[in-house]
Amino acid sequence: MKTIKMILVLFFTVATVKGFSQTSSARSASKFSLGVLGGLNIPRLRGGNNNEMSRDFTSRAGKVFGLTATLNLESNFALRVDVLYVGGGGKRNGIQAIDASSFNPQAPAGTYFYASYSNESILNYAEIPIMLKYSIPVSKSSKFYVDFGPYVGFLLNAKQKTRGSGPIYADRAETIPVVSTAQSFDAITSVTNDINPVNFGLTGGIGFTQGVGFGNVFLDIHSAYGLTIVQKSTQNGKSHNGNLSVALGYSIPL
Repeated sequence: MKTIKMILVLFFTVATVKGFSQTSSARSASKFSLGVLGGLNIPRLRGGNNNEMSRDFTSRAGKVFGLTATLNLESNFALRVDVLYVGGGGKRNGIQAIDASSFNPQAPAGTYFYASYSNESILNYAEIPIMLKYSIPVSKSSKFYVDFGPYVGFLLNAKQKTRGSGPIYADRAETIPVVSTAQSFDAITSVTNDINPVNFGLTGGIGFTQGVGFGNVFLDIHSAYGLTIVQKSTQNGKSHNGNLSVALGYSIPL
């Protein structure tokens, strides 16, 4: 994390110094630009409802930030490449499955107990989307754009944060108690080794850019869907990453 912050600070410092030498006409004529962006990421684990360990996850709040580079092509087309930190995962509350082997090592694989507590899965990635971008000019200094393309994500870390307490049951309906006294579920557990280290997917979005000073301020809205199954073992589910992100950024022609 400290390395990422240092890269962002260094990049912005160099770009700012160079940007002061750019005029408005040079900005519009430039074929290449670099920028920074940051904002809110709303991830969700999708497609896991056929497995007791991955079902019923909903969205959680994460963050997205990083660098963006654009190479202008012909006829309002451009090639866009980002390098991003993306906070993913999901959360669920209420009754949910627990691997029975964590209480009884002799329990057969696929045997579950149930308890009611809160569970947040936090999956942090470094993602590199490569997108084809098309701009629609509104004026000399502003335009809308759309972009679409593939991305690759590299897992940085993964953990589960659980909270709450209560009895443990042998069934989801909570009619057959296994442990009738309240058990604490407060824990933070690393699950990095249970998650596939590389994730491929598709991303696309829309945005608006406005010339300000020697560069451009832009609002960027993106959605993405991971094609790679999140879990290494299908016993833990077959979920896919999905997300919606909203970010503000500033780019400078070089």
